[in-house]
Amino acid sequence: MATEKFGPHMLRRACATPLLSTGSSLKDIADFLGHSDLRSVSNYAKFDAASLKSVAKFSLRGVL
Repeated sequence: MATEKFGPHMLRRACATPLLSTGSSLKDIADFLGHSDLRSVSNYAKFDAASLKSVAKFSLRGVL
């Protein structure tokens, strides 16, 4: 097993992804992880395919 699979980046991703999926903002996740730059958080907070599909199916019909 490669040790890079179990380093601090995986721990951050393991924390950030569930926070994102439960509605936490990238700013909140950045603060939680100790980042001042939101671009850094995007490396850890990954969307899953099911979440992306639900966003893609969202209709703006009647909203605009």
